[in-house]
Parts: sequence; C-alpha cells; structure tokens
Amino acid sequence: MLEAIKKDINKEYIAAVKEYEKCISANALAPLECYINLAFIYWEFACEHIEFNIPNNIPDEWSLIGFEKCFDIIEKGISLYPDSVEAHFWQRYFRYRLFQDDFTEQECKGIVESYSDKNIVPCFFLYLFDKRKYENERQELLDRACENPTAKNLYIQTFLM
Repeated sequence: MLEAIKKDINKEYIAAVKEYEKCISANALAPLECYINLAFIYWEFACEHIEFNIPNNIPDEWSLIGFEKCFDIIEKGISLYPDSVEAHFWQRYFRYRLFQDDFTEQECKGIVESYSDKNIVPCFFLYLFDKRKYENERQELLDRACENPTAKNLYIQTFLM
C-alpha cells in the first residue's frame, strides 16, 4: 500500500491505481484506505475530466474505466468494512456528483450517525452547510491534506479553502 500512496501523492495516478489494485488483489483483507483511495481516483477519472484528467494528463479511456470501476471498488470496501462511515459517505457522494442525485445535509448526517466508525471525512461536505459547526473538523482535514496530499485529500482541501 505504501507504494500506491507514494504514487498517489506524486500525482502518478495511473501507476497509483495499479498499485492499489495490486494491494487489494494480494490481500484478502486489504486496508480500507486502499479501497477508498482507489475508488476515489476511479471516480475522479470518471467525473472530473476538466478539473482532474486534463491537468494530470490522464488519457480519455480512463474516464470509462473509472466509471465502470469506482462503484464496484467502494462496494467491495463496504462489504469488508461495513461500519465505515467514510466508505458509505463516498458511495453516496459519488452518485451525487456523477448522477446529480440530491444529497442533503440531513442525509449526510444520517450516514455519519448510522455507523460506529467515527470518521470526519464527511464533515467537508457538512461544512458547506454550517461553517461554524464544522470548523474544527475543517482544520483537521486541511492538516491531513497537507501531510498526506493524495487525490482524495487534495479534492477535500478544495472545498475547505
């Protein structure tokens, strides 16, 4: 996994995808972070053509690959880590952004409250609704993005600046 994260941080996204895929296929119980980061990069390939693919020189065929794989990967992660707030959040968020489904503050809060894992990643979305309430989480998420600038963390950072 370390090699995948290095590639992700270095913005070598196609190489990172291959490393995350290797990590998942080599481990019956790969770390949740592999599933989330891989699904996230696939989602970016599918959804963020102008914002992500063009500046990172991602060939067009990866948009279709990303679309085909982002949901499968996050669902596999959820099947192994069913209490993961973050995995459930991204599953819903990907649909919201790709298909322009409504995704309300209440629905997001429901996801956060429904699972025992207390992850703050959904707070970047909730911050858009209540900046004061989520200021502490905002700062922690920004700190994480500075320390570990993966595609996912850089994306989150754009909503918090």
